[in-house]
Amino acid sequence: MKHVVVITMCILQTMAFAIPDSGKEEKCQEQITHFMGHYVLNGQPAVIKCPALQYLQMDFARMSPFSFNLAWTKNTFEYLYAGRESRIHPKEESLWFFPALIEDTGMYSCILRNSSLCIEVTLSLMVIKEEEVHIPDIAYEQLAFEHSQFQMFCPDLSDFTINRTDVQVQWYKDGEPMENDIKYMYSHGTTYIHIIEIVKDDEGYYTCKLQFTHENTQYVVSRTIHLRTVGKEKMHHPVIQYPNHKPIAAALDTKLVIPCKVYTGNGGDNSIVWWSANDSYIDEFFSDGRVTEGTFQEKTESDGHYIEVSLIFENVKEEDFNTEFKCIASNDYGSQVLPTQIQRAASAFTWYIPVVPAVLVCLIIALVVTHKYRKAANKKEYSLTKS
Repeated sequence: MKHVVVITMCILQTMAFAIPDSGKEEKCQEQITHFMGHYVLNGQPAVIKCPALQYLQMDFARMSPFSFNLAWTKNTFEYLYAGRESRIHPKEESLWFFPALIEDTGMYSCILRNSSLCIEVTLSLMVIKEEEVHIPDIAYEQLAFEHSQFQMFCPDLSDFTINRTDVQVQWYKDGEPMENDIKYMYSHGTTYIHIIEIVKDDEGYYTCKLQFTHENTQYVVSRTIHLRTVGKEKMHHPVIQYPNHKPIAAALDTKLVIPCKVYTGNGGDNSIVWWSANDSYIDEFFSDGRVTEGTFQEKTESDGHYIEVSLIFENVKEEDFNTEFKCIASNDYGSQVLPTQIQRAASAFTWYIPVVPAVLVCLIIALVVTHKYRKAANKKEYSLTKS
């Protein structure tokens, strides 16, 4: 009887580890893969925001706490619950990591739900060891025009600097500390560096580092910026800001929206932006309408004029991973083409991977226990026969 108990306990433990939460609510009507992944260095704090609010054009601060329920999951099945004592915990529309570790790499979903609507947005998080990092993977692209002044901001720091008066950012260029001098100027309390006159030699990789304290533990938050310079004679040429050269992770049978954002200087230059698939127009390549182009949007920001056209997948299919998509921008002064590759996101069934060795261990234990039990039973039977 004892061997039965051991085998049963082993199986139950494996099931407890492997089987997803059966109390999960029914599938959302709207499932979207977010186009932009997150890359974080191992051991640094990180925060990812729920993109569902962007797709619904909602502001979390203005939402009634009773109007929507927001939940986070990892790899589809593992729910993440609030609790400041946890290393990973949700706070409002964000998911915080104190700090992010290699094992946190995976697909995260935020689910926004009320009685009439449910939207689930999945995004990827890649945590990388600093000594193994490929700099272009984690770099933020910034563009500056030669022979002009430029303010280079340390990106995505607002969550770590809000309500703080002691902000101190250290700056580095190509790994070397930068001097606060007549060429590069920065002051404590700000998150940018002012470059007096941009020249070609200013191109390169810059790193900004911020000291951040949470629950009496001090962390370093760093960002890497790839600064590109453009000659003034090309300042009206279209420059594609996004997408970049990084592949975009997408899950099968989910919706995907990839914006193509193009800088066009001061505008008014007959700029056009469109997408192609294997060098064909989107509406010709996808005659069934599964993939379409979004509306032509013009925006004016502090540094100039932008145009944005999105590529919209109603549901991602296997063949999309083998299709070359291109964003193409053109105006009276020139053109730019940027290829984009979609790759398969981690499967929702990655939970099977750790389960297989657990099941094997249980089978080995079961075989050993059964063998010993039978051996003991045979000895007992032999002894009774002999007597």
